[in-house]
Amino acid sequence: MKKTFLKHLGLFVIVAFVGIIINSCGDDTTISNNPPTYDAKSVNGTVTFVETGFLDSTSGSYLIAAYPESGWPPMGPPAAFATIPVVNGTAAFNYKLTDLADGNYVISVGFRKNTGGQSPIMGIYGCDTLRGFTPCLQNPTLKATISNSAGVGSINFLSWADTTNKIF
Repeated sequence: MKKTFLKHLGLFVIVAFVGIIINSCGDDTTISNNPPTYDAKSVNGTVTFVETGFLDSTSGSYLIAAYPESGWPPMGPPAAFATIPVVNGTAAFNYKLTDLADGNYVISVGFRKNTGGQSPIMGIYGCDTLRGFTPCLQNPTLKATISNSAGVGSINFLSWADTTNKIF
């Protein structure tokens, strides 16, 4: 009788242990294969500065801008722009440019001085931080494309912070 009881107790312990393991391995996370959606007529992404030589915000501001492909290299204002809120010690900034019509856009980072004058460009989507003469600067290999008024995302690239490293 004692052997039968121990066999049943041992079997009960094993079954209970397996049940606990199976229950604890359950995944409570819901996985969605739906791609992210973005606001209509917007370009979204992250600009990452490769160094921290930021200029003092009292002398101007860092801007991310969208130029129509036909307006590049820039000779006039961008189709959309946003100020990058520079915080020393932070390397990456998320951005969103809005109210863009359908078309291809060159996305760049520049510095706009409070006193006016030339605004150096320190990063271009598709060319990142290339310097010197390269065809990419005149015709970047990547562009943000808006079609059917749908917003686009993952327009991520690198930029210099120090304007002496300007690329354009």
